[in-house]
Amino acid sequence: MNRPVVAILIDWRTLVLSLALVGAFLLSFCIDPAEARVEDDPTVADRSHMADKAESALLVGATCVGDVVLVSGNHGLILRSADGGKTYQQIEAPTRRMLTAIILDSQGTAFAVGHDTTVLRSRDSGLSWQSVYCDPEADLGLFSIQAIGDSRVVAVGAFGTLLISDDGGDHWKQELISEDGPHLYSLQKSAERLVVTGEFGSIFESRDGGDEWTVLESPYDGTFFHVMIDSPDSIIVMGLRGNLWEGHPGRWKRIDSGSEAALFGGCRVGTDEVIVVGDEGRALHRSADGNWSDVSPGERRIISTAILLPDGNLLFLGDKGYRNFDRPSPVKSQGSGKAGQ
Repeated sequence: MNRPVVAILIDWRTLVLSLALVGAFLLSFCIDPAEARVEDDPTVADRSHMADKAESALLVGATCVGDVVLVSGNHGLILRSADGGKTYQQIEAPTRRMLTAIILDSQGTAFAVGHDTTVLRSRDSGLSWQSVYCDPEADLGLFSIQAIGDSRVVAVGAFGTLLISDDGGDHWKQELISEDGPHLYSLQKSAERLVVTGEFGSIFESRDGGDEWTVLESPYDGTFFHVMIDSPDSIIVMGLRGNLWEGHPGRWKRIDSGSEAALFGGCRVGTDEVIVVGDEGRALHRSADGNWSDVSPGERRIISTAILLPDGNLLFLGDKGYRNFDRPSPVKSQGSGKAGQ
């Protein structure tokens, strides 16, 4: 029996919040967990949409290494900058599926993931792409990816999906991070560990590169869209209803985000400084002394992702494309947060 086609809507709020709350955009998860290899893109005729105004399209993933900036989004859209985010060109990709996350390493290897368990790889810093995994019949979305060491690549997604390659993306195997199957939205790494967050306040940690996972005590039972590893022992988690927490199990501190707008992403802008972004144009800054302030740019838009550019300024992505912003000067102090739930 044919599965219903799930439309990819242009509105980021509908896309992301529906993923968490309704599941309307999460595709069903019947996939054989056996190891698989895709030699060629099974939808080779399905190429990315070459948009007339790509800079204003729905954009959700970004990465920066040196002067190369890669951005991903709706309909297989990939933008590339070779001058630190000053100018971009659209790169053709072998898919029209939403690409939700993109990463790049210093050797020029890049990966992008998205709907239908799509995984794309580039070996030339994003100038050209090939499909290395795709299973449209599985109806699963991937939402975050990280490269660990020289050859391991790990991606997470809908219904607890954990996709792993141990040969740089040639072969993949699918597992479940948890039998409960929460949707997993963010995977981040440090030298010591991997941390994953998602639905139902889920926080998972691995200290062996993703083979074994431990459930961490959570301060909140709603959805966390993003996690940042703050130190060897501390993380920052953010999600629905303005929930923003920092700390670790047994010692969580809630940060007053100033509204119930969902928080979707963030990045480090200094040794102890971070930026957190979200719905309604929200942007919060934690200074080096640990105080949080509202640095929202004044536009009622959805900001899904933020990264630091080589010139020290910020790139914000969302439902209205990309915008560059000066590194913020804190205003409207939110204080240092408050303990408790």
